[in-house]
Amino acid sequence: MQVNTIDHIAHNNRLRHINPKLKVLFALSMLLIILFSKSIVVPLTVALIMIILTVFVARVPLRIYLPLLSFPIGFGILTVILMGIIYTGGKKLLSIDILNFNISIYSYGVNLGLLVFSRMLGGVTSTLFLALTTPMTELFYILREWRIPSALLDIAMMMYRYIFILLDEMIRITNAQHTRLGYKDLKTTYKSLGTLAAILFIRAWERGERSFITMSCRGYNGDLKLLNKIESPGVKYILLIVVVDIILLILSYLTADFKVIT
Repeated sequence: MQVNTIDHIAHNNRLRHINPKLKVLFALSMLLIILFSKSIVVPLTVALIMIILTVFVARVPLRIYLPLLSFPIGFGILTVILMGIIYTGGKKLLSIDILNFNISIYSYGVNLGLLVFSRMLGGVTSTLFLALTTPMTELFYILREWRIPSALLDIAMMMYRYIFILLDEMIRITNAQHTRLGYKDLKTTYKSLGTLAAILFIRAWERGERSFITMSCRGYNGDLKLLNKIESPGVKYILLIVVVDIILLILSYLTADFKVIT
């Protein structure tokens, strides 16, 4: 399997040994503040904080982080443009004629789109911070402590494990197809993709059957056990998060009427 996967990075970063409950609490508090913010200032501030923590403190490689962030940013820019066209009001910023259709972009829609974009960026960076610095096994343990149904957690754990197993399988099959010129033209590409999908389905079924038999032989009774124990974070660290949250809430209140385009 490729070493530069999210799971590998989550186990090998400089924030790996920080209490996972503390990281979950911090990320969730940031998400809530972003959700209720009425200006773009606070979400962008949160995004900047999360990028600094993820890239410069946790030392997540940029070649991994930037592709994960680029797709949401692309959709966010498209959202700003579309909302500028759909939501009329305020000043007309741009007007063009395309095939006898007049397309206008208004300041109200652009400001609304920028707010959505900033919230999206803050939420994505907060989620990436948690995903790239905290192993999923620890997150599953925390969710179990929060009384999430065991059946849902067991399914989620198995799905997460087999994502990487099937990804590794897909890479090996794709490499084999490339060596046999399986993607030399469009027709061959479609045929190779169909073969790839069929083989992955069969391999997933076979691995699932083998795993179930193996777990049954080891006493599996429908409930996966998590053996590690996570201590609760120190009070001073929780207070630090509370202070940061209060500062951001004050900033959100002070910038509630802030608009990029007036």
